[in-house]
Parts: sequence; structure tokens; C-alpha cells
Amino acid sequence: MPDVRWPRIKEILDDVMKRWAEEHGREPKLKVSHQTDLAWETKEQLAESKPYDLQLIEPDKVGNGRAEETYLVRILRNHIGGYRRMPSRGPYVPDEEIQEIIDWIEAGMPD
Repeated sequence: MPDVRWPRIKEILDDVMKRWAEEHGREPKLKVSHQTDLAWETKEQLAESKPYDLQLIEPDKVGNGRAEETYLVRILRNHIGGYRRMPSRGPYVPDEEIQEIIDWIEAGMPD
């Protein structure tokens, strides 16, 4: 398994938001409901974020072969129920970078 650490995951997410802003001509809105902000200044913020009341990285799916089941990975790949694939209307995180996120979750979300 590749050695992927938190700074790389933050870089992936920051980069996709930068590309989104460039493509759409405005900053993205990271407040996804009246109660919940999506944030990733720290790995704990990312894990605990609950856009649409779906915890992005559920603790029981970390480090045990279940990273692909996390809402974070699922919503980066496809829509979930009535919620659009993220970031909404793209550009999307490339598959190889989603794999890095999976590898990081599988490794126990190392710093």
C-alpha cells in the first residue's frame, strides 16, 4: 500500500476546489445545509464533516478494507441518493486521486 499522508489528502481536496472555482468563476459554497459545513483544515474536520447528515469517514470503515464504503469516497465517485457527485457539476477528483484517498483511509488516516 502506498504511503499517503494527510498533507497529500488536503492537497487533493484543496486542488479540486481551486479548479472548481476557476471553472465556475466563483468560490464554492462549503455550507451544504443549514446546519453543516464541509471542512478539511484538519483530518478530524474532514472525518467528522456531515454534509447532508452523512458522516464522510465513519470510524468503523477506517483501516479495515472498507474505505470504499465511506461516504467521502462514494460521493467523490457518484451521486448518493438525491445528492450530486461532488464537487457539484465538476471538475471531479480523478480516479487515481480517489485511490490515494482510499489508500490513506485504509492506512488508518496517518498524519
